[in-house]
Amino acid sequence: MMINKRLLNLVPKSKKYVFITVLIKLISLISNFVLIFSVASIIGKRGSKIELSLFMIILSVFTTFLCNKFVSLTSFYCSREVKKTLRTLIYEKLLRLGPEYQEKTETAKIIQWTVEGVEQIETWFGQYLPQFFYSMIAALLTFAVLAYIHLKMALILLVCVPLIPLSIVAVQKIAKKLLARYMDQYANLADNYLENLQGLTTLKIYNADEERQRKLSIDAENFRRITMKVLSFQLNSIIIMDTVAYGGAGLGIMIALSSYLNGQLSLEQVLVCILLSADFFIPLRRLGSYFHTAMNGTTASNNIFALLDTEVLSKTCSDFSVDWSLPKGEKPPVFETENLSYTFSNRTVLNKVSITIPAASFTAFVGKSGSGKSTLAKVLAGINSSYEGTVKIMGKDLTHIAPEFLYKFCTYISHRDWIFKGTVRDCLLEGNALATEEEMWKVLQQIQLADFIRQSGGLDFKILEDASNLSGGQKQRLSIARALLHNSEVYIFDEATSNIDVESEMAIMELLHSLKSTKTIIMISHRKENCKDADQIYEFENGTVSEEGER
Repeated sequence: MMINKRLLNLVPKSKKYVFITVLIKLISLISNFVLIFSVASIIGKRGSKIELSLFMIILSVFTTFLCNKFVSLTSFYCSREVKKTLRTLIYEKLLRLGPEYQEKTETAKIIQWTVEGVEQIETWFGQYLPQFFYSMIAALLTFAVLAYIHLKMALILLVCVPLIPLSIVAVQKIAKKLLARYMDQYANLADNYLENLQGLTTLKIYNADEERQRKLSIDAENFRRITMKVLSFQLNSIIIMDTVAYGGAGLGIMIALSSYLNGQLSLEQVLVCILLSADFFIPLRRLGSYFHTAMNGTTASNNIFALLDTEVLSKTCSDFSVDWSLPKGEKPPVFETENLSYTFSNRTVLNKVSITIPAASFTAFVGKSGSGKSTLAKVLAGINSSYEGTVKIMGKDLTHIAPEFLYKFCTYISHRDWIFKGTVRDCLLEGNALATEEEMWKVLQQIQLADFIRQSGGLDFKILEDASNLSGGQKQRLSIARALLHNSEVYIFDEATSNIDVESEMAIMELLHSLKSTKTIIMISHRKENCKDADQIYEFENGTVSEEGER
């Protein structure tokens, strides 16, 4: 019941902490037995010597206090191990998948599973699992103690014990589909919200923001309704478990009192029976309180397992580079595509596109938004991999090239590249961790940003979150400077001159023309005037190349 062996084996170190937690809880239980017997002894003796009983009470209270402290520590260490292990596995899997992970699942879902999903699994390990094993052992130990005093009462209580696990199993079967729907709607709502937030500017431009707001409101209302269903279900299941627990305890107390009135039990014995009856169902009742969190944890683990099980195609580690010593006409084409097609959400984005991009050239892709030019660039850069047809890089099939070599060979620069908070130096070192200050100033000079950086404090100039203290053009130029330090053979600029000032646009265009003698440049733009000096131009329309030409 709710014991996921794969999840347990995924974090093997957690087993040690679970075992220690259960052991400490059992010590606390035995200490509680001593406390109950000591209290009953004091009341039963009615003024007789009570020094030993008082000492045992104090010792029991102190032991219980220490046990609770240690349980908190072991639970923390277990949770820490779970978080570290699972998030490391997810991170490593995403690295192996590369940018193509977006074709397998949405970014919002990845965030949800990595943050909230792991938190819920942490509760499964740190609280539910130790309580599960402890509650079973505690019920048997308490039964053994009660059986020594009153066998009939102990047997009645023991018969009631399976009713709580059985009710949990019944609830689990009913709740499984409900919780799955809840998690799906939660993930979809998060995904839609993130998508709308990222595309807010575009939605405003096309006056589509009100329609998206209406759809988001409908999704939010549907999520509210299913959340209320889950909460209602949880409350009803708690009522069932409470009825069994408190009803069983009440039945046990009634039997104990009846036996005391009939003279079968002494005052001391009946007090022990009453107190143990009250405690008999507490571990199982607490297990029930962890149940719904555990259900969320197992549901989250299924989503994480689906991500971890995503197939990563094995690719040959083929390194390659352009032989720049060869004359321009003798260099092999950097990119060749033949009948390349790409489908997204049942919509054909590229339809049998065949192009050739020579080395040391400046190639432009132009066309309206949605014509397929950016999708083709992402296929060439290895970001989109679920395509049909043939793509070759330096004569080698793209499917045989390991991502780590492809990412060294080709750098993709979008108009929304992220600049992290830190210094200019930190930003540039992301492109090349071994870059010298001389190399940093060189690329800043190339992109005509060196003077501004010197006036602002040099390479230690502080950049705020999302580079909010830089203009759009400065931010874009700094992003390109970082990419230049990566020193790739190929640079793909996706709308690199959109939404920036004229000065920055001119600086970027000058850079592109200066690079084409030693690098292969692909520029994507919806403005033909930016591409008039390109060596060759491919114009896209509805996923096909409508026109092509060379200068």
